[in-house]
Amino acid sequence: MDLNSLKLFLEEELVLIPSELKEIQLAQKLKKQFEGQEEDEEDNIISEMGSSSQVASNGNLMEQEERAYLEKNQKLQYEGEIEKGLLIIYQGKQLDNNIREFLFKILGAISFSLKDIALVSSESLSIAQDNSIEQLDPHKVIVFGKINHTIAGLNTAFYEIITEGEREFLFADDLVAIFEDETLKRKLWKILQVFFNINK
Repeated sequence: MDLNSLKLFLEEELVLIPSELKEIQLAQKLKKQFEGQEEDEEDNIISEMGSSSQVASNGNLMEQEERAYLEKNQKLQYEGEIEKGLLIIYQGKQLDNNIREFLFKILGAISFSLKDIALVSSESLSIAQDNSIEQLDPHKVIVFGKINHTIAGLNTAFYEIITEGEREFLFADDLVAIFEDETLKRKLWKILQVFFNINK
């Protein structure tokens, strides 16, 4: 409060001693400087908080967009060399040892080995590029179980051969279900003989 404002409240005349006046002026000056500094510091803190949270928020957004892009455009991970143009897709992330061994017995029965095929998990397929199957360019595709991919729409019934352009598809039960069921094993073997033109 300055001296002019102070006289509005006082009815009697105010007398100031010069030394006291200097102290009052000095106190007011210091108060103004201190308040100015506090406001500047507060403004700086607010702007720093705003910019750092904005940077963090932008950083998180960029990270999410990058992760989504990488997931959408990831190359298809597979085992094998696909020399005979056979793509095998199985449900899940990976095969247990006994199921893997079972699959390779099936492949051996149709005269195929790992170098002849591309072996892909449904999880790997779900995060790969949309055209990843076309890039591999298989002649035949066998799908074991449920998958999250556009080719799943071709499946009208298990153990039937579906032709799409120059490519043939065969959809079957999950490998675990086939491994545990003799009837499904016979069903699979019967259709594989037709699919690969095997006379045994």
